[in-house]
Amino acid sequence: MSDSDAAGTVDAALVTASRWLDDVPGVVGVGQGEAEGAPTIDVWMVPGHDPGQLPSQLLGVPVRVRDSGGPIEPQPG
Repeated sequence: MSDSDAAGTVDAALVTASRWLDDVPGVVGVGQGEAEGAPTIDVWMVPGHDPGQLPSQLLGVPVRVRDSGGPIEPQPG
């Protein structure tokens, strides 16, 4: 797989994972991360929610669940 194919796969996985913000209780953020030099999909969840609804991989990209540290509240602008 070329670098551009890998980047396209990660981008597609991020688009798919972003749907979890609305569909999976407790998910407050989704982004690209890295582990051992390889890309990951990082998903931030509020403590106490079940990450078992999330796959371990998405389009072949590993999914890592991260602790958000608590609810995220919007700040006044």
